[in-house]
Amino acid sequence: MESDLSKDLQLASAAGEEELKPLVYHKSPEVLTIIINNKNLTEDLAAIIAGRRNVDSGILELLSHHIRWKDSYKVRLALCKNPKTPQKITFSLIKFLRIFDLADLTRNTVLPVNVRVRIEGEISEKIPAMAFGIKITLAKRASSNVLMKLIKEGLREVVTVCLDSPYMTEGDIYKIISMEKVSAQVIRTIAEHPKWSARYQIRWVLIINKHAPLVAVVKFLKDMKTRDLKELYAAPDVPSSTKPYLYRELLEREEG
Repeated sequence: MESDLSKDLQLASAAGEEELKPLVYHKSPEVLTIIINNKNLTEDLAAIIAGRRNVDSGILELLSHHIRWKDSYKVRLALCKNPKTPQKITFSLIKFLRIFDLADLTRNTVLPVNVRVRIEGEISEKIPAMAFGIKITLAKRASSNVLMKLIKEGLREVVTVCLDSPYMTEGDIYKIISMEKVSAQVIRTIAEHPKWSARYQIRWVLIINKHAPLVAVVKFLKDMKTRDLKELYAAPDVPSSTKPYLYRELLEREEG
């Protein structure tokens, strides 16, 4: 084994591009260290090393600081995608990544939660200054936490795209409706959304929201359980404009 390692170390030092292709998958940190310093190592091969999850984190740190690769976008992105990359390295690199690559990273569940939260924060800081078209594209790619930041801005077209995202959950929608400072436009858009307005719990929280369109609320009441209607009628949070319709619905059911 030692003689094989010795041969690989020698080869790694002088190997050309073709010989390096299999060597970048070597398990030895010593061999990989030499490969990183090999002048024949290409950006594509360096990115392969950067993306490996079965290498020592010290190798990834060495690669991140190497004079040839420290400014390589492909290597930076591969390092940020790798959960084995030391977090201090990831945090130093994310500020150099494009916004849509950051958005994809927020949904990369192999990354530690605190790394994804940090990336979400990086994106959220940039949202106010983003062009409208960037916000629309971001709404199609980012995690639900970023989508909620976009929704808070209240831009109808952006909100609609966010609500259509497969990464948005019913729990997220419930939180949005329950926020004190959410805009009336956002509430109306949710109340008109074919997917979310059909959810029972979402209808409940919309009924008690003062910004929900009355025409939608009256429609929701028809499908609420009687015991829930009684609870809603007694709830102090229900808008006074909704109370008569609650009373009428209950009265019709009792008469029926």
